[in-house]
Amino acid sequence: MRRLIISAISSCCLIQVAHANHPLVTDDTGTQGSGNQQVELNTDWLRQDDIHSHVVNFTYSYGLLRNLDIYVNPPLTVSSPSGINDIALGLKWTFLEEDNFSLGLKPELTFPSGDPNQGLGHGSSSMSLTLIGSYQIDSWAFSGNLAAYYNRYRLLSDQQANRTMLWRASVAALYAINPKWSLAFDTGIVSNTERASDTSGDRHASSNPGYILSGVIYSPNPNLDLDAGIKFGLGCGACAAQTQRQVGVGVTWRF
Repeated sequence: MRRLIISAISSCCLIQVAHANHPLVTDDTGTQGSGNQQVELNTDWLRQDDIHSHVVNFTYSYGLLRNLDIYVNPPLTVSSPSGINDIALGLKWTFLEEDNFSLGLKPELTFPSGDPNQGLGHGSSSMSLTLIGSYQIDSWAFSGNLAAYYNRYRLLSDQQANRTMLWRASVAALYAINPKWSLAFDTGIVSNTERASDTSGDRHASSNPGYILSGVIYSPNPNLDLDAGIKFGLGCGACAAQTQRQVGVGVTWRF
């Protein structure tokens, strides 16, 4: 049971993050530009009841075209059981830009690099597709995501416990106090990963996990961001996939 809970927490964390700019869950349509690169390194501490987890994410992005990025993300769990999780490879394409509004698509493929017996991965390749919308006005930047996930599991116990198709809906806002300091706000909902929630008589266990997040970003120069954020789970207190609290810090470097 503990392994299944750890696996559910890890999967939900990876789904919600979706390689957005830390500390946000919701991604924006911004791309690096042709030939430009970005490195993100962040770490988060998660808690669900008496289970504590510590994860590290490294994401490298490269601008293939002005409006098209490719990225790779090898996440790592450093708490016990520790090890590499499923590695993700994806694209982000901004296909519409109209004044201050833009739309993008982000297809992603994850590879079974983590050990499913330790709750560190699915044991089979999976995929996702995210529709991204962004709008900027004055000091505010708003973004929204609609994402669909198709997860495959190698272990029979994971197949029986987890749904194959999942979705996520989220919105975020960034407010630039000045050129160096920004405030981040994010909220959303993710479909419940547990198959048992379909037949559960517990209203709370059968609901979908939500979250609310706030954070701050400090940019000493245009190519470097330092961030910190805290996220709280909303609803679905009894479901394994709900992370009750998550605290993280990160750094982003563009070159």
